[in-house]
Amino acid sequence: MSKVKDEKTDAQIHHGRREKLRQSFQKYGLETFNETQVIEFALGMVIPRNDTNPTAHRLMNTFGSLNGVISASPDKLGKVDGVGATAAHFLHFLKQFVTYIMAREHEDRKIKSPTDAIEYLRNVMKTYSVEYFIVLCLDKKGAILLQQSIKGDMDKVNINLRDVVDIALRVQSASVVFAHNHLDDNIHPSNADIHLTRGLVGVLAPLGINIIDHIIFGKDKQHSFSLSGVLDILKREHMDYRVSTDYLDYS
Repeated sequence: MSKVKDEKTDAQIHHGRREKLRQSFQKYGLETFNETQVIEFALGMVIPRNDTNPTAHRLMNTFGSLNGVISASPDKLGKVDGVGATAAHFLHFLKQFVTYIMAREHEDRKIKSPTDAIEYLRNVMKTYSVEYFIVLCLDKKGAILLQQSIKGDMDKVNINLRDVVDIALRVQSASVVFAHNHLDDNIHPSNADIHLTRGLVGVLAPLGINIIDHIIFGKDKQHSFSLSGVLDILKREHMDYRVSTDYLDYS
């Protein structure tokens, strides 16, 4: 026979969990929190009267990591049981907030070359346990306007070109850097990688948005479409309205 839920006792337990997290945060910051607890604590700021622990676990199970949660779109977040519209937009805001602060902290740092982009993104890409596609939007001086992550599954990321255009135009990008990670150390571009980069050139060049690079990160090394010359070939293809095979020996 199942137990009858005691709402008063249940509320006390939930309040106790929330108070324990609050006290831990005041004393240690987030140092003692795991990723699920970080989400639980954040949700408590916008969901004041419900237990946010089960919702935090559902979010982690759905998106795989804290970064996966805050990188997800509000529409996808809202499909998780317990996440309303306010909480979905708040979680999405957190990623944008962190990116904004980091960009302000590094205002003097400009990304004008593939080498600059590799140096900036190397540590970021090492944190991912599934494939991610990064869109790095820059202004005319190379300052970061927006860093947008698109999560894939375990071994691939499906990219909608229209979504990339929307991201670049949202902040009036002058140039962009793309990056994604391979879970092994095979950093050579696949046919799909080349096809995607060709498509990105095709949709962004007419808008006057320059692609500085598309970088593939492995575990310990990376491949630059720009430094290898492949990006220039794809840009010439677009200008000449023809498909080249100059890169086939490379790939």
